[in-house]
Amino acid sequence: MEKRMIIAIALSLLILVAFQRLSPRQAMRGRVETPVSSVVTEEQVFPAEMGERREGREAAEGMSLEEIATEIQTEKYTLVFSNIGGSLKKLSLKEYGENEDEEILIDNGTPEGRLFAMQSGLLAGLDRKRFELRKGDDYLEYRHAEPGWLEVTKRYTFHKALDYISLDIFVKNLSSRKVIFSYRMTGPGALEGAHRVAGRTFAQADTMVDGKLWKVRSVKVPQERAGEISWMAQKNRYFALILKPFISPGSVTIKKTADKTLLTALKSRGYELAPGETVEDKYLLYAGPLDEKRIAAISDDMQQVVDYGFFGGVSKVLLSILRTFQKGVKNWGVAIICLTVLINLVLFPLTAKSFTSMQRMKKIQPHIEKLKQLHKDNPHKLNKEIMESYKKYNVNPLGGCLPMLLQMPIFVSLYQGLMRSVELKGANFLWIKDLAKPDAVSLPFTLPVIGAHINILPLLMVGMMALQQKLSQGMATAAMTEQQAGQQKMMLMMPLFFGFLFYKMPSGLVLYWLTNTILMTAEQGLISRRISRS
Repeated sequence: MEKRMIIAIALSLLILVAFQRLSPRQAMRGRVETPVSSVVTEEQVFPAEMGERREGREAAEGMSLEEIATEIQTEKYTLVFSNIGGSLKKLSLKEYGENEDEEILIDNGTPEGRLFAMQSGLLAGLDRKRFELRKGDDYLEYRHAEPGWLEVTKRYTFHKALDYISLDIFVKNLSSRKVIFSYRMTGPGALEGAHRVAGRTFAQADTMVDGKLWKVRSVKVPQERAGEISWMAQKNRYFALILKPFISPGSVTIKKTADKTLLTALKSRGYELAPGETVEDKYLLYAGPLDEKRIAAISDDMQQVVDYGFFGGVSKVLLSILRTFQKGVKNWGVAIICLTVLINLVLFPLTAKSFTSMQRMKKIQPHIEKLKQLHKDNPHKLNKEIMESYKKYNVNPLGGCLPMLLQMPIFVSLYQGLMRSVELKGANFLWIKDLAKPDAVSLPFTLPVIGAHINILPLLMVGMMALQQKLSQGMATAAMTEQQAGQQKMMLMMPLFFGFLFYKMPSGLVLYWLTNTILMTAEQGLISRRISRS
């Protein structure tokens, strides 16, 4: 019966939401291109944002730290580096900004929390030391030396049209004796721009350790893992920062910051430096969308950061078909409708079987009720009579549920794919300005609870589902018992439940479900008329 279909979908959606809430090759391929020139500009900012803490010799001498920020422009990025710690202060993507703004992934004013900030027991307060800057056409080089002791150099290399930057760290022993040296370096932190949907941020830290993916969504106390570390990443709904070392560090730590976001840090291996000896560590930072092809073009193993969940393979197939439709129709909203139609055509045999089974069950329901009254004191006899009735009228009691359950992987896969598809970000359709967000329409007044905006698509979906339920109830009234009629009236509340569930979902998902409901209602009507004539 239709209520079984709705219950199956509702339970699957609840399981999906619960799952979302609860579930938290080393060598570089030879395709890394030679870096080309970047534009370098420079501005001076003052230490109001640097905080109260001062470490090392500069703090002891009461020296004022003056920060010099250096900006780098490539085709992909705007990057801002600081001479305090020689670290990355800000990073934004030019490709995905809104209203001519750039998509900011990093914007950190605290030196110790900045990407590539270093700490070492042998060089106290290294993350707040002033580094000397040397600039080239395609690189920045920050150098800090403690005469007669150690020298640390960070060289950042930029690539005009590529999705990554490179970092080389050189540590030189300036003393006349052997030095054992190691350091900690701040890795990717929580990304700016949470892109919340239905209360979720999708923030997560992923690390590849010994060939296995370590996923962290929250921690109470710092968590540390040692082993063969291939890469570490922070990601949100659409974007990722992935740091790949070319020599595996000693360990990776993930901790919670004061603002309850995640911060990663790596601990280098221990190095034994002879007098005058220099060691080098190489890193690569990818910053960009969660796009498998773009990430795999840098390193095969890094693409595992793109995760569509349990039915990830199906999600990838559906997204591939959706992109094909979009190339043809040039609109993501129309492409979603085309994909929904295609899915319904492919699954129509299952849908027809489901509706046919439900209609036959309705027809024999009065007979089943009579058998229950007749054999209420003999369960064995009752079960035998019911099974014979099913066989006589060619009814499969599971026929109404099983096809719908088989469709659930399709819905879950599409849900995961559309929820994380960066292509929908900023895509418009009819009155919808962004298919990745609810289709908020401004009101000339403010309503209680709803506010000054209203989401139209979820209301249309509720209306369509209510119509579908009403048609089902009308067709089955004559064959239903009094108890079933009461249950059917209760099922009319399901559209409201779905409306509540979908109200703050991305409009692309709601468009899919609305289109699917329209098609299912039409198919149900056609199948019902065919059965009534037979």
